[in-house]
Amino acid sequence: MALPTYLNFTNNIRTHAYFVGAIMTLDTICTLLLAAAWNVKAEQLPEDLQFIAKAKEFLLVVGIVHTLITIVYWVGFLKRQRWCLTLFIGILAISITLQFIGFLGAILQLQFVNACVVLIGLAISGYFLLVTLQLRKVNSESLRSQDGFSA
Repeated sequence: MALPTYLNFTNNIRTHAYFVGAIMTLDTICTLLLAAAWNVKAEQLPEDLQFIAKAKEFLLVVGIVHTLITIVYWVGFLKRQRWCLTLFIGILAISITLQFIGFLGAILQLQFVNACVVLIGLAISGYFLLVTLQLRKVNSESLRSQDGFSA
């Protein structure tokens, strides 16, 4: 099934792919900077908010995972490695599934602000997935034509 023209980015796929990589890089940098700047002492918080003090370790782990995923994407984009893009697509599929579950959970708990935030994340992840799928397709077609297998 062909995509509608407003969702078909194959004419300027490299620009969209660069934009996806730039957004991912900025997200990774912000997460790591937030982990480095997190300086909350558990003694300064009430007992019911003690878990916030442990968020530094969580942010650091999330930042490291983001870094690895971003590196996989950039290798797939710049070096045109199909397996890197396939791995990134798999990670995105898992991410979108978890975001959708979080979206349903936020709706069921009547947390509409959280539901809107997760919905924005779902839209961004959907854009990432669409661009990556098209980039993978364009890269595989250009590799076949360079190898002399096309008519």
